[in-house]
Amino acid sequence: MSITSSFPDHIPSTIGYLFSPKVTNTDGTTRDNFYFQTIFLDEVVSIEEVRAKDYQLGGRPPSYPPKPEFCGVSLAPEQRSLFDIEEEHSPPSHPNEIKESPSPPPHLNDLWYDDGSVVLKAGDDFFRVHGSILSQKSSVFATILLQSQTENTETHEGCPVVALGDDAEELRQLLLTIYEISYFEDNAQYFVYLCAVLRLSTKYEMKRLRDLALQRLKRGVPTTLASFDDPGYQDDRATAQKHVLAVINLARETNCLELLPCAYYYCSRLPTSTIFEGSGGVILALPDITACILGKEQLLNMQRQTTHPFLYTLPKSKFGSRCKDHCGGNDRLLEYLQRQDFRRPCTLEQFIDWEKIGACKSCASPHQSAHTKGRQEAWAQLPGIFGLESWEKIVA
Repeated sequence: MSITSSFPDHIPSTIGYLFSPKVTNTDGTTRDNFYFQTIFLDEVVSIEEVRAKDYQLGGRPPSYPPKPEFCGVSLAPEQRSLFDIEEEHSPPSHPNEIKESPSPPPHLNDLWYDDGSVVLKAGDDFFRVHGSILSQKSSVFATILLQSQTENTETHEGCPVVALGDDAEELRQLLLTIYEISYFEDNAQYFVYLCAVLRLSTKYEMKRLRDLALQRLKRGVPTTLASFDDPGYQDDRATAQKHVLAVINLARETNCLELLPCAYYYCSRLPTSTIFEGSGGVILALPDITACILGKEQLLNMQRQTTHPFLYTLPKSKFGSRCKDHCGGNDRLLEYLQRQDFRRPCTLEQFIDWEKIGACKSCASPHQSAHTKGRQEAWAQLPGIFGLESWEKIVA
């Protein structure tokens, strides 16, 4: 028995209400056998209402599927989303808690050279190193060491002791990078290491090392759509997504504004409660919270109108109505929509699940072209969405 849907062409939406489209059988009878939790944002919903509802619900409607799909985000059907912050095997004890990145393994070099000319003190740790090497790598270190020679400075075995306000482990990582050529490439996979190197190379004006750290971080927080789509950087993007709050704070601290557009996009996909409250002891400054919340609303509007409009409007005729392969129709699209989390922006994600919404390759072609063009437009506008200057002005 074939059925037709009397569901309207444009899907009206409210937040968190159940609706049941009428399904009409060929014999004229109707039945209500589809139930959906609406998750679309009405155009008339104010940002205050979105903030209040989203914050109260912890960023999720009360009747949500436990593991929703995210609009065809995955690179392949068997792969997880690149930007799913939940741990695959060991979920966090708190829904907003993000697992910490592993650190570089212990190193045999204790950074205490008998022929060193200066002792650096960070916290309770001491490092006896060579002032000539530090001065060669950093003009800031050169100035600090010069001042230590002209002032009444504490000494150890004739070496001036210079107290620095840096985290001891971060300073250790910087010094190991300076002394060992291969240390950077051996440890660049660790997010905490990259943060330490970028932070301290910025502070001590070590341009070459700063550029290396920044370029490596851009694998996970890209500044081009091509890099965003590069499957070779999937792990880097997943790591950056897990630590996006720290990425935003680091970008502000080191004045790496080119990291902010993509980092803000990642952050807008977190529950609103996490954006407001932080996670794992990491919190955002008020301007960054505001940028993410207001940008989230614009991303959802762009998603509906520009990048993924085919998920918000039912086609007037079924996909495949003129297709020799007789691909599926509106029922498959509705079933697919039931599993989606449209309150979490997927504006920049590539949609690949055309068959799941009832469209074969030939039928999906016009939608795919518009989708590709829409993503390019969205990427170009991404900095402005979050109140930043254009890509050309913020990329170093």
